[in-house]
Amino acid sequence: MLEVTPEEQAWRGAVERAIGSERLRILVPENRLEAALRWVNDRDNRLHVRLQRVRGDERPGEFFRDGFTRKLNFKPHPFREAAKALLASRDRHCVPNPEALRTVEHGLTKEGMMSGRRGQFEKQDQRRLDEGWMTGFDNKAQLHGLAGELLALHEGAKTWKESTQRLQRELTELDGRLAMIDRLAILEFSTIDLQGAESELADSEARLAALHDPDSDAGRAKSLFDQEREVLQEMRGRIMDLRAELAVIESDLKRAGGERDRAAARAGDGLGEEDTALAAKKLPIPPDLAAEALPEQERTARDQVEGKLDRARQRVGEHEQRLIRHMGQALHIDTGALADVGTSLDDVPDYLERLRVLNEEALPEKQQRFLEYLNRSSDQGVTQLLSGITEEVDRIEHRIADLNQTLVKVDFRAGRYLQLQPQRIKHERLRLLETAQRKLRSAALKDDNGESHYRALRELVEILRDAGQNRNRVGSRALLDPRHRLQFFVVEADRKTGDRSPPRTGSQSGSGGEKELMASHILTASLSYALCPSESSRPLYGTVVLDEAFSKSSPSAAARIIEALRIFNLHPIFVTPNKEIGLLKKHTRKVICVHRPGKQASLASISWEELKELASGS
Repeated sequence: MLEVTPEEQAWRGAVERAIGSERLRILVPENRLEAALRWVNDRDNRLHVRLQRVRGDERPGEFFRDGFTRKLNFKPHPFREAAKALLASRDRHCVPNPEALRTVEHGLTKEGMMSGRRGQFEKQDQRRLDEGWMTGFDNKAQLHGLAGELLALHEGAKTWKESTQRLQRELTELDGRLAMIDRLAILEFSTIDLQGAESELADSEARLAALHDPDSDAGRAKSLFDQEREVLQEMRGRIMDLRAELAVIESDLKRAGGERDRAAARAGDGLGEEDTALAAKKLPIPPDLAAEALPEQERTARDQVEGKLDRARQRVGEHEQRLIRHMGQALHIDTGALADVGTSLDDVPDYLERLRVLNEEALPEKQQRFLEYLNRSSDQGVTQLLSGITEEVDRIEHRIADLNQTLVKVDFRAGRYLQLQPQRIKHERLRLLETAQRKLRSAALKDDNGESHYRALRELVEILRDAGQNRNRVGSRALLDPRHRLQFFVVEADRKTGDRSPPRTGSQSGSGGEKELMASHILTASLSYALCPSESSRPLYGTVVLDEAFSKSSPSAAARIIEALRIFNLHPIFVTPNKEIGLLKKHTRKVICVHRPGKQASLASISWEELKELASGS
């Protein structure tokens, strides 16, 4: 189910060691686990069997960024995520050298050395690093390894055979010597014929010399024999090499035949002309691609096609969901013709037929009515609302101008009077609204069947709806409340020259008494203006009640306030402690003192009837 990527083959031995016994782990699905356990348990397997349960909801494991699992390719398989989760538990950080391994827990070098926890290190060198490889989508690497081992064994057997022959010759020679010794041991001296033996020895040496003579027939025959024997040994070695190569070739041939049969079974009757042309266009095969690399090319192309197919299926599912939502919206809007239609994919033809009817029959008329309604609503609705707010702002400015005429009647200082100066506020939301209005006027002139007009009007309505739903915001009040479209400044004007002081707002420069006088003048003038009917110079009803009027005011400020009330034609009723009576008597023409035994004189202790009598008597 896994292989080391081609560009990381140098790490293959180390990766195989890191995976360890998990290379032969058998993944068993949940529904087959009981049968697998019983089968393994009830028989003598004669090997180490390793099983791993696989659940249907297996979550993929998380690999290290520099782990050896990043150097693996996984075959497409239903249990691929389970294999990844199993390997994630054994993942190790890949480091370049032992120095780096010293500071990394669960590390791995290219030479196969590993680190554990608490400074533990190990290197499993029972076998060579390039022996016993098991990973890979096929057994090609194992076959090559076995072929190499077979050649090595043949070479070893040849060496041992030569050694055996040499030792056999030595053994034969030693046996001959032992036989000679045995004969010498039983030989009696009296039976020895020394002269005969010497004569036979001389004859034998003469014959041996004759045989060893290169010019003799025996010498030439021996030389030819040695040459042919060397040729024979060489041919035998060549035959052994050819047999080893033949074994490898036969194995490759058998494997290639199996792959050919499987490929033929998969191909079936083959592709037609159109399919062949489509495959050549969509799945081009490089002309220099080796036959061994064709399965990898196929897997890569299959993964790409499956990825595209999954994305296409996902898009199809999303489009189906959108289509169902749109059908639900259409069913909610068009409740007449679609009353008996559902919202499944089988009902799409009914919606398409209804759409055709609307486009070809009912749409033009409705579109014309909609355009008329759009023009009428934009003129009569939003425009009138905004125009009304603008008119109200103008009306407030006119009222402030009338109030300024009232403020002219009284001096704030010697030879100077107060004036209110309104100024319109340009809030950000108000600028957005004005921009939307300009877009609406421009879109109404476009010839696109009201599309631009509708969008511009919708944008304008959304701004107003947001302001209506969030009335407490400053921007919302600036849009819908005319009072929040103005801010006011106070200026002092000179009666003779008409010069005006710089405008002031709120708690800017000036003393507390000055601010109190300023506020009192403006409030008194506002009361006089509000109580004065149109086309009249005096208030129709000018009685006002001031509770604790001068409790915190200086006598001079109180005198100026009383003078302002008189000039503005207001009739004040002061509710104040007895200590202020002298001030009132000095600056007013008539003082009425109200006192009840046992109670303090206050507005709360005066009945409504008594208050009306006091008002009529003043």
